[in-house]
Amino acid sequence: MLIIGIFFNAGILNASTYDDDVLNIFSKMVPRFIIMSSQKDRIKNDLEICVLYDKIDEMAALSLINKISSNYPKGIQNFQIKLINSSYSELETCKNAQLAFMFNSDNKNIEKAILFLNKENILSMSYDIALLEKGADISLFIGRNVMPYINIKNITTKKIALDNILLRVSKIYVESNK
Repeated sequence: MLIIGIFFNAGILNASTYDDDVLNIFSKMVPRFIIMSSQKDRIKNDLEICVLYDKIDEMAALSLINKISSNYPKGIQNFQIKLINSSYSELETCKNAQLAFMFNSDNKNIEKAILFLNKENILSMSYDIALLEKGADISLFIGRNVMPYINIKNITTKKIALDNILLRVSKIYVESNK
């Protein structure tokens, strides 16, 4: 009986790996990455942020979306914020976004999302810092201080320019020698 209980609750245990305080920090910073990059020039009407997740992480994704909405009720710098709630199986819904926030997923979904986001020149930001190694553009280094962690090689390949102030306060991800 215990094994069956663990099996059915495994999804709940996995979904609880997102810290609410960390999601709150991300929610305050995500729109600013668009404003502090050349992605700002791609804004047509609204600043668009796509939140990518697996079904198991839907509650965490909705929590992030609600936090961004609460932190920026009037938008940012005269731009309204449009939040796109999307599963990894519906990447096309992110096509017009300036930034996609990626929750954890299996390697296949992450690779497919990174390829799509690179092709569309969409800035990618991940909850998990380990996704920088898989090609995500930005994550957050959370230690004594919170600082952006930037995969400069990938961002340069996309021809996305970052504000010098952002670069000065960031930690630069350097690809490990495999």
